[in-house]
Amino acid sequence: MSRKQATDPTALRSATNDHLASTVGAWAGGATSVEGFLRRLVADLDRMPMLRVHHAEFQHYGSGYASYVDVFITKRDGSMRRSESGRTEVEGLPLALCRLAPLAALFKPDIHSSGPGGAGSRGLPDLSLVTDTAFPGWEEEFRQIGQVLDRHDIALLGSQVLSLPLEAGLRVETIFGSPPYSVFDAWFHWMD
Repeated sequence: MSRKQATDPTALRSATNDHLASTVGAWAGGATSVEGFLRRLVADLDRMPMLRVHHAEFQHYGSGYASYVDVFITKRDGSMRRSESGRTEVEGLPLALCRLAPLAALFKPDIHSSGPGGAGSRGLPDLSLVTDTAFPGWEEEFRQIGQVLDRHDIALLGSQVLSLPLEAGLRVETIFGSPPYSVFDAWFHWMD
């Protein structure tokens, strides 16, 4: 699916109803095929020379429905990991891989933290955090992520496309935003 198709009204209507909006590649095989494809894609992201996958959330955050897989990627050399007093913080790049079509969004660097007993915190995808260009210190890593996505025919959408408004009357069941909804809301939403 190209960036232009990401704004196609028919595809967006399907996405707002949590239906697959593409019939190419894994999406032609249905939801089970898509999940397998996304797992293989995450494994490929974990093999990048300078990066590794710190976490990938395939379980819809334990409840509800997420239209995407939440992936958190950090530097392989451990330079973005800090531990103090039993608490660990990892800086990295959040990436959302859409389940409804071969689309993705990359977000500004964030920090995942965890403490004793597994308690921790992390941010959720937000349109205001979508990045269009690499941040200082992440240029090569940004390029590597783009190469892996390209190899798997995943279109990386930027804020200009994702911030476009949805046509009037389309509603998205999501806790991330409220009307008026955007293209981001159609492709990347979660309802607990």
